[in-house]
Amino acid sequence: MLLAAASGFAASETLADSIAFEPRTYMGQTVMAEEPDFTQQKPSWWSKVRATGSIQTEFLIPYNFKGNKTGDYEKDVLNNTYFDFTVNAPYISVGARFQWTKWPLPGYENDFAGWGVPYIWATGSYKCWQLTAGDFYEQFGSGLILRTYQERSLGVDNAIRGGRFKINPAKGLNFTALAGKQRRYWEHNAAWLWGADGEWSLDETFSNAFKPGYGLSIGASYVGKHEPYEPIYVVPDFEGADENVDYALKLPRNVAAFDARVKVRLQDFNILAEYATKNNDPTEDNGYTYRRGSAVLLSATYSKKGFSAYLQAKRSDNMSFRSKRSTIGISSFVNHLPAFTMTQTYALAAMYPYATQPDGEWAFQGEVRYLFKKNTPLGGKYGTNVRLSGSYISGLDPDMPEGFTINDRLPGTNQFGTPFWKIGGLYYADANFELNKKLSRKFQFTFFYLFQKYNQLVVEGHGGMVTANTFIFEGQWKMAKKTQMRFELQYLQTKQDKGDWLAGLLEFSFAPHWMVTLTDTWNSGLNDNFYNVMVTYNLKSNRFTLGYGRTREGYNCSGGVCRWVPETKGFSVTYNYTF
Repeated sequence: MLLAAASGFAASETLADSIAFEPRTYMGQTVMAEEPDFTQQKPSWWSKVRATGSIQTEFLIPYNFKGNKTGDYEKDVLNNTYFDFTVNAPYISVGARFQWTKWPLPGYENDFAGWGVPYIWATGSYKCWQLTAGDFYEQFGSGLILRTYQERSLGVDNAIRGGRFKINPAKGLNFTALAGKQRRYWEHNAAWLWGADGEWSLDETFSNAFKPGYGLSIGASYVGKHEPYEPIYVVPDFEGADENVDYALKLPRNVAAFDARVKVRLQDFNILAEYATKNNDPTEDNGYTYRRGSAVLLSATYSKKGFSAYLQAKRSDNMSFRSKRSTIGISSFVNHLPAFTMTQTYALAAMYPYATQPDGEWAFQGEVRYLFKKNTPLGGKYGTNVRLSGSYISGLDPDMPEGFTINDRLPGTNQFGTPFWKIGGLYYADANFELNKKLSRKFQFTFFYLFQKYNQLVVEGHGGMVTANTFIFEGQWKMAKKTQMRFELQYLQTKQDKGDWLAGLLEFSFAPHWMVTLTDTWNSGLNDNFYNVMVTYNLKSNRFTLGYGRTREGYNCSGGVCRWVPETKGFSVTYNYTF
């Protein structure tokens, strides 16, 4: 007010408008004073706030509603919907997920049904530390003692609700501590989980001591579980026991698991060695035996331009770790034991997926990739990619009396021991060969062959050993600037299970919006076919899919975790949006 009165300018004028810039003389020359830029102001806190999110929803309208092969559904329209929302601001982020699965899609367990906000969190960050309150996912090392994650196609969401603290006190040094309860569908198990993880990358801390391309990191983890007492009664089977009385097991309230690992980088080589152990933890998975659990993982990779290879081995024994010991299926797992098998994306190649066995297993996997260079006899004009991989997974060989099987374990004991180097019966084996070749600027193809030995009795609980050979030819043809066609021809040959399968796919893409997909799968044993027609439309961040068809029953697997999906028939509508 004083400035306005003294200068005589109207109240509606700004300070910048009231300042006169007169020319001045400097070293005999007339120059104009620089006008200050009043528009360049420090961004406000609110201007840095960003909101992001996504919507994923899928509807199924069964063609036959009740009393038929597609199942007996409670509602005529089944739906899974997820809405994630996150707000990011300086020093703090908050988010939540709304989930509607009151009438879930076929194949999801009954406990999966419900709706609400099962996931909500807030994270504060400042300099080298981060603090999270609410729901969160976490993994220590390779996940041998802790891995919580979400996989919607399997119905897995085992987030921890509690608190987590992360700190990076020095370059290359990271530490995490957490505590909380684990989600199981729409509830949280009663057991408390807590743990800590530390990892030290020495090549980052002491960068001057390491040559370029060399590195060394070490890590260690601890996870504890306190589970309230849950009475588990067993039929007595020991000398002096009263056969007319069921005996309650004395179960440990506290279970501890430990993990140690080392990673080495030697230019083109990377080596990982990891060991985990778990105290006695009687569960439904191990027949309520009291033997300690252990897991060993060793992996080596090599990579350079045009060539890569890896070889890895894993031995796990009694490492099923759940936050509720009496549960079965895919819920309540605290840890994750990866399946050392290739993740198959072709329909018939994924017919016999392997699921990690919680009792224990030996697993080996290797792969080699090579690029034949351009303008060579095998590379041709555009080069040729070749991949060869394989897996071998077997059970352990426990010390059991003659005539006993793994199902004869006596609850309340720590039998049977498993010698480290002994390998048991075959669970799964495969060999994969893939050749990818570009013939011209408009056409390329992929040839894929898969050989499998699949112990259906071990993985699914019925049948026997299945031997399968799968042949796949895929082609991609760029018909015009914005039009592309993709096709697949697949054949699976087997004398076991349901016999041979044939499958075909035809897909047309009309950039940037439309895609039409036709598929059909026929089985010789059932003399039946399964078909699907889908139309997809993309508009900016929106993706719509409308389909009609009939899908076969079978297992849907990811990372060694499998969910049974029944046969379905009907209309499907899917919508995805991100912002």
